[in-house]
Amino acid sequence: MFNKLKKWLFPTTVEGFDYNAVDRDGDGKVQEGTPFERKVVVVKKASKKAPAKKKPAKKKPVKKTVKKSTKKK
Repeated sequence: MFNKLKKWLFPTTVEGFDYNAVDRDGDGKVQEGTPFERKVVVVKKASKKAPAKKKPAKKKPVKKTVKKSTKKK
């Protein structure tokens, strides 16, 4: 009697029940063929997007310095 009460109060300890069951075949049901079979909402994972391409940085033109020269007399 105590075991039946324990199973009723704490269903996670029941043999064969998996609280975090995963739907591997994608049909929307988990734990198929057991008394704990139930429907779940199928959640599709978002695919990874390629990172945005970086534009090459525009290089500033190099300032040319003018050589100052003095005229010889």
